[in-house]
Amino acid sequence: MTEELKKKVWAFSLPMISELFVQQLYSIIDIAIIGRYLGAKELGAVGNAANIIMLFLVASGGFEMAVDVMVSRLLGAGKNKEKVAMARDTLFLSAISGLVLVVIAWISLPALYKAVSLPENMVGDALLYGRVYLFALPIIYIYDVGRAILISNERAKISFYLLATSSILNLLLNLLFILVLQLGVLGSALGTVLAQGITMLVTLYLLAKMDRQEEEPVSPKPDLSWTKIKSILHIALPTIFQQFSITFGATLVQAWVNPFGQEAILGYVAIVKVMNLARIVLVGFAQTLTLMTAQLLAAKTYSAVKAVYRYCSNVSLIYWLVSSALSVIFCQLLAGMFFDPGQNQAAYSFFRVYLYAFVGIQLFSIFKFLNEGLLRSMVLMKEYLYYNLGELALKLAATWLLLTPLQTNAFWGAELGARIICVLGSTILVIKEIQALEAIKKAG
Repeated sequence: MTEELKKKVWAFSLPMISELFVQQLYSIIDIAIIGRYLGAKELGAVGNAANIIMLFLVASGGFEMAVDVMVSRLLGAGKNKEKVAMARDTLFLSAISGLVLVVIAWISLPALYKAVSLPENMVGDALLYGRVYLFALPIIYIYDVGRAILISNERAKISFYLLATSSILNLLLNLLFILVLQLGVLGSALGTVLAQGITMLVTLYLLAKMDRQEEEPVSPKPDLSWTKIKSILHIALPTIFQQFSITFGATLVQAWVNPFGQEAILGYVAIVKVMNLARIVLVGFAQTLTLMTAQLLAAKTYSAVKAVYRYCSNVSLIYWLVSSALSVIFCQLLAGMFFDPGQNQAAYSFFRVYLYAFVGIQLFSIFKFLNEGLLRSMVLMKEYLYYNLGELALKLAATWLLLTPLQTNAFWGAELGARIICVLGSTILVIKEIQALEAIKKAG
């Protein structure tokens, strides 16, 4: 592994990890403030509402992917006028999709809460939070796709500043509405929506300013012809399907947790936030691996591909060792970010056991994410999708089968088992693919 490659790994990974970290702060801020200042019931309500809300946010990720791919291609081809038009049309289509989903979400929300077995004493707060948040879907879609347009136009730093500003606003507005104005769960939803609304307006201003700098002006009127819509959806729909499947799986697991009562709900909501935060570094290195090895594979420098994989693995293992030790030592402090471990001892017990199991899950996650990163760089998207959805299906099936004999231990047990099996499968596939490429190079 050369020093140049090491520098590239860090140059790619640090901005990605920083952005992913700031993104995670959004949901953690909401949950932490609600849990500490409003109470256990409100935390459980908002935790469940957040899972349902994510079902209606997944389309945004698809439109972001469409912008990333199509605008980047047009930019690389020097087709600036078509690039601006494509960004404009995707932005309009995402806003329309957000409006349609608002109606669907408002109508279906009570039935969805009933379907996930949300306790009756949490339904009122969950409905209030969910409806206020979901009312802002068009704002969120425009904001997310707008940032993706900035990134695809090589303005990633501006996008990061917008994200950081939005997170800071979210924190300040949540504290204002909950602690000062005493608006409760409503205040948390309003704070998040207003933070995204303000940064959406700034994003639109920056996009308009960027468009004015183009040599050829483009009409602001969108071209939403069926041909244009199909070209956008061709890229967006696979991503939407994948993200919806994963989000639906998380919602289903939450539905199985809810019958165990408020304490289990508290512990589960908290541990999910901690796990999502802990995975950020691993995901950042996996995305770095995808970007770097795509270039190295094109150049047929397979020894460099292996070197980058090993380096990312070693750094990830060091991170896993340090973060695991710290999380076990400060387990009570981590739980205390979301609820009072002394008052909610059963919730803390659930949290602690899952956290200890997560040490093993996280170890295998290193190779899950890195293997998936290599599959993406090899453009083996079908295999990548199969392993993702296959692990999800295996995890859900195992959870359902283990619920009766293992009770709450079924959740971490199924996740660990599914992760091990799929890592073994993806590792075998990656090794075979690299060996096949090396054989072709040697023969040619």
